[in-house]
Amino acid sequence: LHRVDRRQRQMCIRDRDTEITPTNTTNRLLVECFVYASNDATEALAIALFQDSTAGALATGYGHGFGSSQGDPGPLIIRHEMAAGTVSATTFKVRIGATGAGTTSINGTGGVAKHGGVLASHIRVTELTS
Repeated sequence: LHRVDRRQRQMCIRDRDTEITPTNTTNRLLVECFVYASNDATEALAIALFQDSTAGALATGYGHGFGSSQGDPGPLIIRHEMAAGTVSATTFKVRIGATGAGTTSINGTGGVAKHGGVLASHIRVTELTS
């Protein structure tokens, strides 16, 4: 498990984050991550969701077929539900990276934005009341 954590950090090329302050510790948080990504040398990409400074990922995902032979970014998706457990501000982070070498791009391919840079990659955190 520790080997996986270190590798996730090495794969990271870009962080996306969002913060929420839950209103009740017994409420649930639904974290939805949707990121368009590609890599110009490999077709396998990974996505991982982290909270605050915790080293281990809350959830991970994997995508295949978004490499140089495909030409377009593909979606990497995580949907994770958990107990809020706090009424203090908490930050969720998403890390994306390739399982091999090459340039990983978010919202584009080869470091160039697709659709004028308006692809709808996002992190959304919704507080669900108990």
